[in-house]
Amino acid sequence: MAVDDDPIPNNPCETGSVKRVKPRRSKKSAKDVPLSWEQTDELRAHLPDRYQAMVDCGRGLGMRQGEMFGFSPDDVDWSEDDKTVRICRQITHHRGTLVFAPPKGGTKDDPKDRYVPLDEDLATLLREHMRELPSVEVTLPWLEKDGDMVTVRLMFPTRERKALNKNYFNYLWKAALEAIGVIEAVNDKPVGKGCKWEACRDKMMHALRHLFASEAINEGVDVYTLADLLGHEDPAFTLRRCVHRVQEAVEKARRAIGKRYRLAA
Repeated sequence: MAVDDDPIPNNPCETGSVKRVKPRRSKKSAKDVPLSWEQTDELRAHLPDRYQAMVDCGRGLGMRQGEMFGFSPDDVDWSEDDKTVRICRQITHHRGTLVFAPPKGGTKDDPKDRYVPLDEDLATLLREHMRELPSVEVTLPWLEKDGDMVTVRLMFPTRERKALNKNYFNYLWKAALEAIGVIEAVNDKPVGKGCKWEACRDKMMHALRHLFASEAINEGVDVYTLADLLGHEDPAFTLRRCVHRVQEAVEKARRAIGKRYRLAA
């Protein structure tokens, strides 16, 4: 506009020394789910008993890893007809110390709690887990290393009755992925600090959250509701990053179109 109105003779933004900023492009999501429902069934069986139900918290409730670590039976409304899980907490690190914190994106003033419906079959599975492995009270600081101490009854503590550490759990997860043939180890050391596996970032616990999103879309849940259940402010992000094609989806599309033709006949 300044050039058009003659206050300056040339546009300084078009000189050779000025480079146009290229928009950042995120990596495209895979078309198919990183882990299928059947693979997660297999993987579940290769985790220690005390952690198997975490698979169902991921694929059945859309929880992030830290939210599973911080999950408490007290976060569940066990009402007969309206069972709901309040996702209000995660376990994360602050300056090398495990702390309780709000879900991702939450703050002290705006914790970003969300509510997810709980299916009866999944509720039964969680009750069975609690009968066999009772919850344990764990005390951690809130939000910061020096924050107020908070005690929570955790659904998935360690054998030592402590909060789970993601570094430890990720070894168990990768070993289970290897056991079902999804990834391979790159050395022959036993599972533990010395064992290494091929890169598998897309198949870590977050893949359960993607499976939850993909199955929900496949079953007809609208993207706005799904974004709320996942804690996303932008439904487009949910579609772009979390939704993949699930098994039988193509056949389901064929049946849907065929149904329309049969109704028109």
